[in-house]
Amino acid sequence: MISFKDVAFTYKGKKDTQLKVPSFFAADGECILLTGMSGSGKSTITKCINGLIPEFFEGEFSGDIFIKELNIGNLPVYEISQYVGSVFQDPASQFFTGEVLTELAFACENYGVERAEIKTRMEYAVQIIGIERLITKKLKDMSNGEKQKIAVASALTLMPSIILFDEPSSNLDYASIKILGNVIRSLKEKGLTVIIAEHRIYYLKELFDRVLYINGGKIEKEYTAEQFRALTNEELHGLGLRSLNIFEDKPVRRFRNAEEFTEKGETCVIALKDISFSYKDSGKKILNNIGLSLYKGDITALVGKNGIGKTTLLRIISGIYKEDSGGIVMGEKELPAFARVKNINFVMNDVDYQLFGDTVYNELLIGAAESPFLHKKIEEVLKRLNLYDLKDMHPMSLSMGQKQRLIIAASYIRNSAVTVLDEPTSGLDYKNMLNVSAMLSDLASEDNTVLIVSHDYEFIMNTCDRLLFLDETGIASDIRISENGDAVKHIFEHFIGGIING
Repeated sequence: MISFKDVAFTYKGKKDTQLKVPSFFAADGECILLTGMSGSGKSTITKCINGLIPEFFEGEFSGDIFIKELNIGNLPVYEISQYVGSVFQDPASQFFTGEVLTELAFACENYGVERAEIKTRMEYAVQIIGIERLITKKLKDMSNGEKQKIAVASALTLMPSIILFDEPSSNLDYASIKILGNVIRSLKEKGLTVIIAEHRIYYLKELFDRVLYINGGKIEKEYTAEQFRALTNEELHGLGLRSLNIFEDKPVRRFRNAEEFTEKGETCVIALKDISFSYKDSGKKILNNIGLSLYKGDITALVGKNGIGKTTLLRIISGIYKEDSGGIVMGEKELPAFARVKNINFVMNDVDYQLFGDTVYNELLIGAAESPFLHKKIEEVLKRLNLYDLKDMHPMSLSMGQKQRLIIAASYIRNSAVTVLDEPTSGLDYKNMLNVSAMLSDLASEDNTVLIVSHDYEFIMNTCDRLLFLDETGIASDIRISENGDAVKHIFEHFIGGIING
């Protein structure tokens, strides 16, 4: 059981109160969804429950939080963690070791759990999350989705009575999201309290007991499960929320159809020729003779299961990794890896690694070509992505969704001929998803090409002209979305292991 009494919090250096919750209650075994627009305060609530606020995130805190009638304001975080398990947005941020088995055992060992009990708990976590094939793999070699699975399993080994999830689906493919839904169902059945801060909500449709809509740091509205499930997609979008029924949505973007594409001459901007790649330490071949072309004006989605090599392919295209064999041609010229780093803009999923400025505004000046219109363009971009009021803040103080929008804004300002993005929407609500979609559309229309790795069906259908499906054999499908949207749905449902509406 969790209860709040007159809880308020203001982050250090900010004038306005970020959280103000007079009362909040979660019963044993209850599953509560916290949803709302990016930066609304969802993650702040979870940080109050697990004690990271105010112990690690400095600021002015007032009020009381009780877990099982125990005032956690008097407890250090390490004691709170015996009651509360947490799974963060960035799974790598909670890892302490480099290998799966040692990571799963780490927390239990620190609490002095008997070795036999640790083994039992690890086996339970491995089985319930379905990570048997990952236990011999190094964490650094895993995809973001695979890392997320390990983070969930690690949280389960302490057998807490409360589990907090902060956007747990953000890096997962649809098969993994189905597993995540089953995990949450299992936790509920075992009597655990589950609190989930989330933008992608469709997979939780049959799982939540209550929904709290957070806006401006306050619980603006509370819904029963029945009330929230009765909302139409249009009503949810009006609140800035994602869809509950994702395959019923009609895209708001006008796609380039095949006829328009042909009329523009199918100008190839960049072509991959027989690209192969293996990780040096393991020797495992990740990509084998991959060939594809990206065309002027196109926004292309690259989809496939977690761990299939999508992010690896982006890193090769952008020059971060060097291919074992094959080549990449841009225009008439083959570009080696070092040249691709200079010519191709890569937006990582781990946005913290790409933030260098001391303010949001100055972040957009880094790497931007000087022009008489640069500062005007920066202001326009900040306003379009709802970041203008944050322009003087340090980038690292932003929420995950705000950081993602900032990195995408920087990419737009730099206006590279080729932009590749790795899961750019994991922290985005519906409104900001559409804003990002519109900005990428503008970027592509300026004679550029955009390639996006994404598991986000809503985003793809509102943004992309073309879809490439990567499997063990290579590029298994190449679909122009305006001509064959049903084929995209079929891939998500069957080949990526997706689920429809719970």
